[in-house]
Amino acid sequence: MKNAKNLFGYDSLAFFGRVNASISHELKNIMAIISETAGLLSDLSEMASTGTPVDPGLLKNSTDSIMEEIQRGFETIRQMNRFSHSVDKPVISTDLIELLNLVCHLCNYLSFSGMLRVTQWVGDPPVVQTCPFQLQAIVYEIIVQHFKNAGPDGQLEVTVQPLHDSGCRIVFSNVFLKDVQVFPDDHLRNAAASIAVIIECDRDENQLELYVPSAIQLVAENDVAIQAIPADGRPSF
Repeated sequence: MKNAKNLFGYDSLAFFGRVNASISHELKNIMAIISETAGLLSDLSEMASTGTPVDPGLLKNSTDSIMEEIQRGFETIRQMNRFSHSVDKPVISTDLIELLNLVCHLCNYLSFSGMLRVTQWVGDPPVVQTCPFQLQAIVYEIIVQHFKNAGPDGQLEVTVQPLHDSGCRIVFSNVFLKDVQVFPDDHLRNAAASIAVIIECDRDENQLELYVPSAIQLVAENDVAIQAIPADGRPSF
């Protein structure tokens, strides 16, 4: 394997920037609420200093609001750090439930996203050897396209199903397949194929599935191109 970082091309950089832009917008909203509430506290302090009665409940509500926004800010930064570190290694052992929860958090920062739910996992975590950053980009694009079609009132449920030793299936239920010929398009399918992931969709059942192999290895072609194949050399599924 040579120059595995080539796996992260321009599309990956665009995805990274897109997510960080949504995170920074979320942090800006948090800071705006804190600033407005701090301004209110300043006005109340000025009133109190002149002898004007101030409702203690209003003071408590204001301080509680600031503390709530601070905690929301900490959580947003924690998600941002988790996302940023997903590019540390091209291929690594990845808990699919943790990955899906992270992507759902990132999608919730978008103004047009609706209700997202990852089905609770029971038992040992579903761990695969894959490229977490690229898989996040694929899942993110599926969710974004769904809510662009379904609108903010749409709902999407995501589950993970084990496939013995061959890998796992990520199932998107109630997905809005406006035109199965257009979405998922070749670009998304090629992105999935770059990490040996297969996309299948059932328009009748409004269901889209990702087949993720249990492990992949990166192979360099002509010292430039990087592709992923199942680690055992067999077809993914």
